[in-house]
Amino acid sequence: MKLFILLFLCLLLPAGRELNAQNDVEELSRLSGQYYNLAGLKMSEEGRWFIVRKSCHDLTPDTVLILDRHLPEKPVASRAQISATFFLGNDHLILQGMQQVELLNLEELTSIYFKDVKKTQLLKSQKHFVLHWGPEEKSRLGLYDSNGCLLRSIDNVIRFHIAESGNIYAVVEKEEKHFEIFFSGDTKTEKLYTSSRQVEYLDVDPEEQGLMLFVRIEENSSQEMVYLDLGDKTAYPLKEVLPISFDRGFPEVIREGDACFLKLLIQEEKTDTSLVDIWYGNDNRLEEKLYPSTRRLYFVWEPKRRTIRQIGNDELPQVINTGNKSGFLSFSPFKMNDYTVYSSPVRFEMHYYNEAEKEYNLIDTVAAFSYCSPDGEYLLWPLYSSNNYRLKSPRSWTLFHIPTGHRHIIENSMLSRPYFTTDGKRIVFEGEEALWQYDLKSKQLERLVSFPGFQTNIVNENNNSVDGAARIYKNSVDLMSPLILRLYDPSENRCSYMLYHKGRQTTVIPTTSSRITHFRYNGAYDRFCYIEENYNLPPQLVFKQLKKKEKVLYKSNPDDSAIRSLQQEIFSYTNSEGRALNGILYYPLHYDTSKRYPMVVHIYEIQRERSNHYPASRYGSANFAGFDLRLLLEKGYFVFFPDIVYGPEGTGLSALDCVHRGLDAIDMVPSIDKSKIGLIGHSHGGYQANFIATHSERFAAYVSGAGNSDIVRSYFSFNYNFTSPFYWQFENGQYQMHKSFSEDKQLYFQNNPIHYVDQIDSPILLWAGMKDQNIDWNQTMEFYIGLKRNRKKVISLFYPNEGHTIMDSRASKDLCVRILDWFDYFLKGNKNVKWINNEIKKDAIF
Repeated sequence: MKLFILLFLCLLLPAGRELNAQNDVEELSRLSGQYYNLAGLKMSEEGRWFIVRKSCHDLTPDTVLILDRHLPEKPVASRAQISATFFLGNDHLILQGMQQVELLNLEELTSIYFKDVKKTQLLKSQKHFVLHWGPEEKSRLGLYDSNGCLLRSIDNVIRFHIAESGNIYAVVEKEEKHFEIFFSGDTKTEKLYTSSRQVEYLDVDPEEQGLMLFVRIEENSSQEMVYLDLGDKTAYPLKEVLPISFDRGFPEVIREGDACFLKLLIQEEKTDTSLVDIWYGNDNRLEEKLYPSTRRLYFVWEPKRRTIRQIGNDELPQVINTGNKSGFLSFSPFKMNDYTVYSSPVRFEMHYYNEAEKEYNLIDTVAAFSYCSPDGEYLLWPLYSSNNYRLKSPRSWTLFHIPTGHRHIIENSMLSRPYFTTDGKRIVFEGEEALWQYDLKSKQLERLVSFPGFQTNIVNENNNSVDGAARIYKNSVDLMSPLILRLYDPSENRCSYMLYHKGRQTTVIPTTSSRITHFRYNGAYDRFCYIEENYNLPPQLVFKQLKKKEKVLYKSNPDDSAIRSLQQEIFSYTNSEGRALNGILYYPLHYDTSKRYPMVVHIYEIQRERSNHYPASRYGSANFAGFDLRLLLEKGYFVFFPDIVYGPEGTGLSALDCVHRGLDAIDMVPSIDKSKIGLIGHSHGGYQANFIATHSERFAAYVSGAGNSDIVRSYFSFNYNFTSPFYWQFENGQYQMHKSFSEDKQLYFQNNPIHYVDQIDSPILLWAGMKDQNIDWNQTMEFYIGLKRNRKKVISLFYPNEGHTIMDSRASKDLCVRILDWFDYFLKGNKNVKWINNEIKKDAIF
């Protein structure tokens, strides 16, 4: 009899090793604090010394670990509360902490400390560094060698600039309204300039022929420019030729000759005090309803000639310096802005201003994310088969030669990001199956090197933004040096790294299913390091010397023995259109084949790349949506991540189809309790959870965060996060409807959760931040009201000080605990949760 009672009690125990039935904040904190990730990896040039951060949840500060390749496995030192680190030469390390800098001799493990330091900066040579001290040390700026010996110093420095040569230019405040600029070089320190106005910003041209100074005018809080000729130490106030006050100025060097491109910003205050704010249907500058407009003025300043001239006009107010003195690009940022696509503007009419002829010529209507050659001769932009900005690869590219106006179409849908070569002869494209090469002279495209089944990415590229508004970039690569390539297979979530140089390939990391992050390399491309992890492998620091076997230098989480036995399966399935999809199924930790377990399904588009992530807990501020894979696994849940793609039936119905077919694919797993499955999603996943809840009978509980419930209302709303009407999100954005509401109203109606709110049969937990400017929190309130009116089981959590994600640590922990409580209550039968019983129990008293 006693044996029978004992067996009966054992059957009542929850499956797997669990946390307490009542989710305790302290217990969750303890568990999440046990495991950590690695981040912030750096390597010294010769590949002996390494630093890496232990990245924990918010209760535990990050710790910097210092490792020696000659003494692997155990760090030689560690430091806490470090904000920045720099290798100084091959055997010294600078660690910036809270008002303190440590210079650590790595060979001897001895330190010199500098207190009350505001800022540390390493010189490009990496042999010297500067310290900018606080007021207790007279705001001293000191130059030091690798042994910590002071070489030169300047007191009362308020800001400084270090040139490429290592020369230092410092702004000194001697006394009230008395400012000086000092130069500090290898052999001397001298005063260059004196002013009664504060120098707020200074910039030096690459050849250090002159300084451009931006000084503050206190009377109206604007700026003026002064050019300081470093040859004869003569200052030239530009107000003599440019009598304009502005709020902020930005100088850019023009490649040819010694001319400077000036961009001046004038913030226009909103002075309209009318009784009514009028919104026009043809207004293409709605952003200015929320933010004051900024007027931009552009000039070319030639210091030697002492001349200045304005570029741009009222119709083409925005000007782009390509680095070519013969001309500039110019466009109107709002002219073609109809808000049907994002980024604003995704397309615009680009003109070329010819300096010699003083006229503007239309180039074409170009797309955002265009690319300019380093010499400013070519402009390259993609052509897509639709206006869907989420497409990864265009169908072709247009190459435009700016001086002559000649253009050529590069037809190939397998090309992605382009890079002009530094010799000016070719364009190298990343892409599918290969690294591609386009010859600018012969106009021929060919495979530089083939990688069947892989996407190619260049790791050591030079990527510079020319203009942020137009999304124009100067990407370049040097084919005379090795290219580091990352090859990625998205269908299998595997990657490899290799060197490519003059036709030769050298493998650095063979193809692996592990996740590789923080890939680092030295200047000689013969020493590498990286972080490797997998779902059952805690992150580890790996060193690789070219043509030698890799060496593990540090293994994190040595006490996490449970994760090494974690089971995972990848299930392949198709949606109703036959598109290949994957689902990742995690088994509970301490899985027992004789037991049945509940399951939580997490949804958000394609999730295949999550399969090799180490599941450290994110309990705390790092968890912005309440979902914690590790805690669910610890508590005895299966967790499933199905892929979702969209078809012509619409976003919601497509998600329903993909999720149901994913569940069908794992139906063969006998240990999953099919009557105890929960669904969770956030943001777009929250919308999908809302819709699936109105159409599915396969889930016992739902959690939806910050998701749309009425897509028609959202379609016709103004999004204050994107400062734009929100219809672009549905037509060409994440929802991928590819039709406007007026073109196919039924498509929107049949994918709208609120229209089917009466069909939800399982309890649902909703949450939103009341400062959310992306998905209006009233979308969650609306769904709650619909559920309440139809007498459905619902609880809504509204966080008054949070936005689209939960950033406050206390709020994020609260959400995480409540989500765990919710699933425990409905999937495990842990009914002793008062805040849920207030909704579920008939006799609940509020």
